[in-house]
Amino acid sequence: MKAVVNYENGAKKVRLMEVEPPLPQAGQVRIRVSYCGICGTDIHIFSGDGGYPTNPPVTMGHELSGVVESVGAGVDPAWIGQRVVSETYYHTCGVCPYCQTGHKNLCPEKQSIGSAVNGAMAELVVVPAKNLHRIPQGVSMEEAAMTEPLACCAQGVLEFGGLRPGDKVLITGPGAIGLMCLQLAISAGARVVMAGTQVDAERLELAKELGACAAVFSDQPDAEEQLAALCPPYGPDVVFDCSGAGPAIQMGLRAVRKGGRYVQVGLTGRPTTLDMNLITLKELTVHGTYAQKTEWWIRSLELLEQKKISLKPLISNIYRLEDWEQAFDGYIRKIGLKYLLAATEERR
Repeated sequence: MKAVVNYENGAKKVRLMEVEPPLPQAGQVRIRVSYCGICGTDIHIFSGDGGYPTNPPVTMGHELSGVVESVGAGVDPAWIGQRVVSETYYHTCGVCPYCQTGHKNLCPEKQSIGSAVNGAMAELVVVPAKNLHRIPQGVSMEEAAMTEPLACCAQGVLEFGGLRPGDKVLITGPGAIGLMCLQLAISAGARVVMAGTQVDAERLELAKELGACAAVFSDQPDAEEQLAALCPPYGPDVVFDCSGAGPAIQMGLRAVRKGGRYVQVGLTGRPTTLDMNLITLKELTVHGTYAQKTEWWIRSLELLEQKKISLKPLISNIYRLEDWEQAFDGYIRKIGLKYLLAATEERR
């Protein structure tokens, strides 16, 4: 079968290859992939910048929707033919303090599809049956393929954001992740300002269409004055950085009110400099958020089923697996928002 493979460590060590179809072992299922999304993690792998480690050779991709084609020993055959999404953890130990307290995303033995083991930028992928979630009726396969990033955002916004109705929120970085966080914050009753650079003009317009009360160009000299005026009297209650960009992180820490909350959602890809005095002197609560726990998959699918989150406006284009380079190039150049790879002809 065809697969997009990171064949060795280093920059641009990715190509379309013919690989052997995987077979499900005990406790596993094989999914015929419908769509696989491209995310920032995939770009870090492609660029070889060290932002996300892999175990090459490995088929990339972890944001998927598809149909269960076959099951291994011990798996209920009723899964066959079901439309599903899958959590990304191929293996967690189950016995460490993180696993025992529901934080399997922090398990030191965690192995994820698309990096440690073969992923979903392929016609077929094998995952543990325990990772499956049925796609609700009325949710398209295209939208469902974005459940994984939505679950990441739901964890950051709804768990670590501590949002209350009426909170003033600043989100920096109006990419797909930022626009998902925007909708989640609005669903929690927040009033949201979105910030991005002038390159992000179209994305900021979409943010307003999706419910942002205002948008600010963060690379304008008076950006922070604008933010202060939009979030009186002391600044945003909560800031979510979805850009991973040093200047945006610094601006968010300066803008958030004293005693406020700051959540780092975006990966930086490389070390960045912080003014720790902003955290200390303002008594900020600062959270990182990494991947997601099972509860946020469940909640994300509920929100999609209830039409409280709209993901279709974020889909810029759908490419064949063979055209993966065009999709990666568009993502890197920030043309549009979300790109999906259609893995099989019948799903296109």
